[in-house]
Amino acid sequence: MNEETQEFTIIGEGDKEQKCRVVFTFDAEDKSYVLFSLVDDKGQEIPGDISAMTFDYDDNTGEMANLQPVETDAEWEMINEVVLTLLDEFDAEPQLITVTNEDGTDQICEVIHTFSSEQFGKSYVLYVPATDEPMEERDIFAAQYLSGNDGSIEELLPIETDEEWAFVEDVLNEL
Repeated sequence: MNEETQEFTIIGEGDKEQKCRVVFTFDAEDKSYVLFSLVDDKGQEIPGDISAMTFDYDDNTGEMANLQPVETDAEWEMINEVVLTLLDEFDAEPQLITVTNEDGTDQICEVIHTFSSEQFGKSYVLYVPATDEPMEERDIFAAQYLSGNDGSIEELLPIETDEEWAFVEDVLNEL
């Protein structure tokens, strides 16, 4: 892999070399993954989907080695969740919601992450007050939410059980 441009080459269909550009790497479930886009002969990214492969780190060079295809549907589902999370985090405009405090006043808040749980059959949101303070100095809040037809957050509901709170805290700790 070329560290400066973060590109690498794979052998594609018909034994043709295909240049790829790293979008993001991450580790999950004892494997390392690379998300990448394809690059044309002029060095431009080819429009289309981002793809993924697993890889090992070469202990001598610290570079990617032993690139392999993703094997299971469960891995692809996890990769899709990572991609959706990245897209959410890189949105140009923050998603804002209005939260009514215990004293009845409304406060504008910024959504930092949304996610769902198959176990509980619910959707959750992590959010912070929309202020000029640095993100790390703001309190993070969590709630269950109901979504509208367009996927937007329609209604916030309390998180009801200790098991749900433990799940939400695990997600927060992974961010």
